[in-house]
Amino acid sequence: MKLCWPVFCGLLLCTNVRAEEDLLADATRWQGAEFSALFPAPKVEAAGISHVAATRRFEVCSTQPMAVSARWVNGGVHSVSAVIFDAGSFFGFNNSNLPKGETFEEGKLRFDKELSERQEAVLEGLKKLGADAGTELVLGKRSGLNMKTQLFKLPQGAARLMSYEHQLLLLDFFRSEADARTLLIPVTIAPAQASAGSTERRLPVVPMVPQGNRGYCGVATLAMVGSMLGLQPGAEEYAALSGFQYGIETKSDIRELFGNVAQEAGVKAQRSPKFDAGKMKQSIDQGMPVVVFRYWAEERDYIHSAYSARIARGDKAELPTASMDDRKTWPKKSPFAHSSIVNGYRADKREAIFTESWGEQARNRRMRVEEMEGTSYYAVYFSK
Repeated sequence: MKLCWPVFCGLLLCTNVRAEEDLLADATRWQGAEFSALFPAPKVEAAGISHVAATRRFEVCSTQPMAVSARWVNGGVHSVSAVIFDAGSFFGFNNSNLPKGETFEEGKLRFDKELSERQEAVLEGLKKLGADAGTELVLGKRSGLNMKTQLFKLPQGAARLMSYEHQLLLLDFFRSEADARTLLIPVTIAPAQASAGSTERRLPVVPMVPQGNRGYCGVATLAMVGSMLGLQPGAEEYAALSGFQYGIETKSDIRELFGNVAQEAGVKAQRSPKFDAGKMKQSIDQGMPVVVFRYWAEERDYIHSAYSARIARGDKAELPTASMDDRKTWPKKSPFAHSSIVNGYRADKREAIFTESWGEQARNRRMRVEEMEGTSYYAVYFSK
């Protein structure tokens, strides 16, 4: 009996794998109960694109993806994205995911070998799903994103494969070839919402793209803003586009991509060497986010988190005033640089409301605008 159990599990797994794989490749079945069980509707739909993670793990093209999620837009699923292999997740922040005793150089060799094997498996798997030979497709030429992909026609839909040496292998499934040939999904940019009885204004729910245990703070923030504007790429794609290799940024400055993303989405992006509360209010009032790059310290983060949690519960609380003594505790040119999305403000308390790429628990935190100005070193203001 003990000998039969693993065999039975293996057969059962293969059956489920094939069924789920066929489900992704057949867009005519995306309205059914089986697909809805795999990618349920988000409890709260975000502005722009909501990213809905699969409810269980499964193989795609004979490989175990690192992550699979659906892009939920305007009450339905637009497409499905499978991160087949990502260097950021493989190596982890500061290479923390490497086995004990393995050097970074050894990890690089192992990563490249597995990336090549997975790419071969995906190409073979697409053939089994009935895909054609594929054609080269470069997206975002007009904006300078220049995202190199391969487009495959499927019997019931289309697939798009993105492969970057030393960094990424990602497979997307679409309802149609037309959907796969663009990065932009039409979305409505809603105005900021005012809270009754206060001077607080806040954008609709910001799409969450968790950075995880990866050095993806900037690219995750970029993906969240891009999702608000209707752009498909996630943190993994932006990491590859910005020159990441083996999970580390090697060539370009991620801040330069914010202008490309704005142009691709048809909006404006004004870049500045510091955060300005007046410009922030102008963007928020238009329904547009602000990205701020700032110096970060654990002690200050605790103050902001604790205060924000009390406000969310309806408790009375106040942030420290921006006195000379308090300013001495603000981080300045620290080794910890960070990026956040400012998605609201409260004018009477001079507070900036911001969201981090750390997960649902990191939404709508609060900081005095004086501290945001005093600890920032770059900001991007979006506008229509």
